[in-house]
Amino acid sequence: MDTSILIAIITASGSVIVAALSFYLTKRHQIKSEWQKEKISHYRDLLSALSELAIDSLDKDKANIKFASSVNTIALVASQEVITALMNFHDEVKFSNKNTSQEKHDKLLKELLLQIRQDIDLSKKDDKNTFIFHLIGSSPGKAQS
Repeated sequence: MDTSILIAIITASGSVIVAALSFYLTKRHQIKSEWQKEKISHYRDLLSALSELAIDSLDKDKANIKFASSVNTIALVASQEVITALMNFHDEVKFSNKNTSQEKHDKLLKELLLQIRQDIDLSKKDDKNTFIFHLIGSSPGKAQS
């Protein structure tokens, strides 16, 4: 076989392989990005529902329905660790349970948030010993400007 034909075949094969590999890697990144956006959307809904429950609003029934819906659909995208942390938080706190201490509530909420942040790859530098978070709420009539 002529050397120039062999070089042409190798060059064409290399071009096809590079193009296929580029397409595969780009598509994989695109799918991962879309999945990440979907997860964040579900987590945003969950945290929004938690926030509505923390605010002393007039319509707790609506807030509870939103929270229940977000919890019941989060299993579509959440990791097992997030689901476990969410169930632990829900089972202990249950917004009608007045026996739960604020300390226990905040500890379970912190664990839930750390698991969510890990699931969406935000937690590379999170330190569970120094991570602090609690829900902030106010009554519509008591909100400060």
